[in-house]
Amino acid sequence: MLYDIIKAAYHHKGFSFIRIVQRCPEWLPEMFEPWMHDPNRILVLNHENGLQVSASLAKVYKNQQAHDPSDLNRAREIASNLDPIPVGILYRNPDVPRYEEVRHAGQMRSTDLIEKGLNAEFDKFTVWPQETEAQTQPVM
Repeated sequence: MLYDIIKAAYHHKGFSFIRIVQRCPEWLPEMFEPWMHDPNRILVLNHENGLQVSASLAKVYKNQQAHDPSDLNRAREIASNLDPIPVGILYRNPDVPRYEEVRHAGQMRSTDLIEKGLNAEFDKFTVWPQETEAQTQPVM
């Protein structure tokens, strides 16, 4: 199922948000242990134009839900569930350009241009300290 989920997202034109259950064997080897041993704790998201669960997997993963991946609000609701943990394609939007399409969008991106763009984005969320009266008074 992992392969099918990643393949569907990769071949989709636009933006895709998927969820898989994968742990890091080095740092978090026990992360999804309860879910790995109990298929009833996995919610498989399927839809007619996306992920289709084979008959053999449907016997193992009985907890399935039809889901429209074009509904962003529903995708957010589903993504917040942790038990059962949803896997599959949560959201996809064909109108958002893919990385490959914007990567070479007409101008080469120098390191200075990239740094300037990153700083502009970070500044949107920067909390600047308010000046106090002590900071505005000259030091004697």
